Amino acid sequence: MNKKKYLLLILPLTLIFLFNGKKYEDEVIKRIHIAANICVEGAECGAASVSSSTDIAGSASSKLYAGCVACHGAKGEGGVGPSLRGTTVEYIETALLEYKNQIPRGPQSVLMYSQAAALSEKDIKELSKYIVTL
Repeated sequence: MNKKKYLLLILPLTLIFLFNGKKYEDEVIKRIHIAANICVEGAECGAASVSSSTDIAGSASSKLYAGCVACHGAKGEGGVGPSLRGTTVEYIETALLEYKNQIPRGPQSVLMYSQAAALSEKDIKELSKYIVTL
């Protein structure tokens, strides 16, 4: 086997193993978490919002999303993978379940198979709800 064919075989396998959907530690989540202040109607805009970033950073959903950040961005803005902004919970759930069952959805489907395979149905529901809040 020549060197180019060997590299074309090894590269996708390496990517799959690097982004294998594992759950990340709190320290990793804290590094990628982006805090945002939201002005709620009836509250003073400009006043510091009261939220605990450790509650958000430590949530199961944000830990699950840590495996998505490399391709979909910290706020779902896209990059290597498509943007997740503006999608619905149902759309994301359906997509993840199809990837989990290795049903092709586009040219990069193979990259998502191993990510979704590591998720339980409960994880998929929680992750879908989290993604639409990004």
